[in-house]
Amino acid sequence: MYNRDKSILYYSSTQQKDFIINLNIAHFTFNKHLTNGTYYLGKYLFTREPILTAKVKDISLLDLALMLEKDRKKYNKNKPLNSLSKSVLLVDINNNKTEIFFSIGKCIEYLRNKGLPANHTSLVKYINLGQVYHGYICKFV
Repeated sequence: MYNRDKSILYYSSTQQKDFIINLNIAHFTFNKHLTNGTYYLGKYLFTREPILTAKVKDISLLDLALMLEKDRKKYNKNKPLNSLSKSVLLVDINNNKTEIFFSIGKCIEYLRNKGLPANHTSLVKYINLGQVYHGYICKFV
């Protein structure tokens, strides 16, 4: 995944599923831009061939996912956004481990898999109040 002029490499993988899962890019959207050579969010280009002159951007996968999420909000500003489609950032207060979820539902599923009694109403309430929720600092991204 490069910038428009192919001078910066943000992310690379030999597997499409890495883009789809790690960066929350829809399968259809990824394939459309890869096949047509068009720009994702008007800024990013996917290619099958490496550009050897591109400079590799030293950015964590989490920071890249957050950057794309911000670009999606800007690029898709006319698209309706409800609380279920908002991304949630969780920070474990015990070990400072950070997780990003691209919907409240995925965040709740993660918390429930950890054995916590999570639900949509409570999670949104704690996010809005800025309070710790079952040992996690939660924020909308």
